[in-house]
Amino acid sequence: MSVEEFVTVLAESGSTPDPLTCEERQFLLAHGGLMEEDLSEDAQRRAMSRAASGRALAAMEVDEESMTTAEVAAFLGRAESNIRRSRLQGDLYAVNAGVRGASLRFPSWQFVDGGVIPGLRSVIPAFPRWVRPRTIETFMTGENEALHGESPVAWLLGGGPVDDVVALAEALGIE
Repeated sequence: MSVEEFVTVLAESGSTPDPLTCEERQFLLAHGGLMEEDLSEDAQRRAMSRAASGRALAAMEVDEESMTTAEVAAFLGRAESNIRRSRLQGDLYAVNAGVRGASLRFPSWQFVDGGVIPGLRSVIPAFPRWVRPRTIETFMTGENEALHGESPVAWLLGGGPVDDVVALAEALGIE
């Protein structure tokens, strides 16, 4: 773990972290590859600012690369209540925009030619709970050698077995 990564993790662990104990500080300096200035309040403030900027950028990207319930309903020609029901049943994948009280966002990668890629009900639950939406997007849209160089989205659209994608999604928790 680099100094940057450590300070970022430290900053993300809470907005007002308790000060390090003397023993914790000594351990980090002796074994963590850190220097005294890396543990300063100024360094922590900078890390918190970078983390907040990263979260804001991620929220903007989610907003730009996804649709609201109303937009999905219009795209699919269905009622909003049906869209919400489809999400609860697992036929559509939605994420929280990362802002408390914000509406759900439906990533655009799951929609193709006026419809939804098949197999989401099986694929999405196969991802380990800790996997972030951006990782799921990258996995679903990126080429995969195990799928003969196709992305999982292309594989499913081409009629490839859903179980192949499910197995790959489950494997993310093993690596």
